[in-house]
Amino acid sequence: MILGFAAAFFQALSYLSSRLFVARLQRSVGALLILSHVLMGLVSVLCLPLVLPQPLPAWRIFLGPLAACSLFYVAGQTALFLALKHSDASRVSPLLGIKLVVLAVITSIWMHQRYSASQWAAVFLAVAAAWLLNRSGGALRWQSIAWVLAACLGYSLSDLNIRRLVACFAELGLFRASLLSTLLCYAFLGVGCLPFLPLLRKQPRQAWLQAAPFAGAWLIAMLCLFACFGSIGVVFGNIVQSTRGLISIALGAAIAGAGLHDIEAHVDAAVQRRRILAALMMLAAIALFHLA
Repeated sequence: MILGFAAAFFQALSYLSSRLFVARLQRSVGALLILSHVLMGLVSVLCLPLVLPQPLPAWRIFLGPLAACSLFYVAGQTALFLALKHSDASRVSPLLGIKLVVLAVITSIWMHQRYSASQWAAVFLAVAAAWLLNRSGGALRWQSIAWVLAACLGYSLSDLNIRRLVACFAELGLFRASLLSTLLCYAFLGVGCLPFLPLLRKQPRQAWLQAAPFAGAWLIAMLCLFACFGSIGVVFGNIVQSTRGLISIALGAAIAGAGLHDIEAHVDAAVQRRRILAALMMLAAIALFHLA
């Protein structure tokens, strides 16, 4: 659970970093996606020799989960960046709790998993929390809602493959298997992003430095998240991870209070209370889903 809370904290920091890159610095979503993943890929490639087992398991064992985890993640991450382009991180982050609904639908239809009435009640509570959040401080733009839903779908499919990937290296122990899985995933993504670098206009050194905070926070979050999912499972891991919404609201309030309104809009106390209530409802829904 500590790993899940750590993942939530660093994810909340990464959302603010991406908002800073796109909103204040007026750089494109594509630039952040490519630059940050090249940076994370470089770090991963340098660290991989420290954790690679000898001999490495056959590629056919882990290539499928690795590719699925990586590609669905890229789809979700792109959608999230586009959502953050249209709205504050403190409003987008709690809505990612809808991922539980997506996971429930996917696993019930395609994996034939049965859910109780209490668990479906939790799903509706999560939807109600999302609606309340959408109404706090004015309705979210439809573009933000659409991109958040797309992000939830991509992340859900990625999460289901994260545990498959970690399980491929189970004989190494949880910590080393999680670390190896994370580094393989981001090395794969970093190499995959290299061909897209020429599509960007020549990026100044400053752009790489500005992408580094997001890359650092996100890579640390993923190291913790892979270990969390490998340890307690995807559903319970998402329960703990959902605290990122509350963390994002707290960070957003602090940033707005510091006068950085181009990153996080200032809201009055009543709106802030509604946002906190919505985030707590989302947490309650996720906990109820698991406990039921």
